[in-house]
Amino acid sequence: MHPFTRYLNERKKEKGYLFVPYIAYGDPDSKITFEIICKMIEGGASTVEIGLPFTDPVADGPVLERAFKRSLSHEFRMTDVLSMLRRLQKKYPTFPFTLMGYANLFYQAGFKTLFEKLFDLNVHAVIIPDIPFDEKRYIIEKEGLEEVLNRVAWIDFVTPTTTAKRAQEVARQANGFIYMVSYRGVTGQHDLSLKPLKPLIKSLRQASKVPILIGFGIREKSQAIEAARMADGFIMGTIFHEMVEHNLERAPAIPHEIGWALPNMLP
Repeated sequence: MHPFTRYLNERKKEKGYLFVPYIAYGDPDSKITFEIICKMIEGGASTVEIGLPFTDPVADGPVLERAFKRSLSHEFRMTDVLSMLRRLQKKYPTFPFTLMGYANLFYQAGFKTLFEKLFDLNVHAVIIPDIPFDEKRYIIEKEGLEEVLNRVAWIDFVTPTTTAKRAQEVARQANGFIYMVSYRGVTGQHDLSLKPLKPLIKSLRQASKVPILIGFGIREKSQAIEAARMADGFIMGTIFHEMVEHNLERAPAIPHEIGWALPNMLP
């Protein structure tokens, strides 16, 4: 079993569900991002998913697009993210992080080099939403990633439109957790219904012992409770960047606002 999978299974036993908050680096600035992440860890996060800003985020809705735009206005650099991770590692030496970024960032840095740097800074999982499952297998072989992926889990998506055959294939090869996308479309939509996911989640459970986390659209306590009951936990992101947007004129207060709100958002 992958070490990150083992860690998540242990966290679920302790708490009853897995909570994975998402925050895009640099929104509204790097200092506040660091403070927000600290509040998320102290608020009960199992891991924190840190998003790397990108100019064409195909999987993300308008709220996260605006968050990326604010971050990129500060001349985003990967070295700044690594520096922040180093500070976080110093403060939380054993806490594992998840990093989400688009493929171009990994191609530019070099997959193996970046994966190894990230692992050294307590990143135990990566999400690359614009690399399809079949291309991922080609990259692993071409870049010689087999060994480093024993330490850093490359997370796979399953969506409501994923065929049964492909879902089973993803489940059998999954490490870390399976990212269960709650609906067709981009992040942050409203009027979420999770009931249609039940048959797919049941099928995934039969094929894999890897935790299943539901993401895209989880923004309220009732949705978090439903996701925790139906799967192993949930990913929550857009709501935090809405809070950032609503407090830009008083940006230093944003981490406190998020820390204060978290208990009312969780099961």
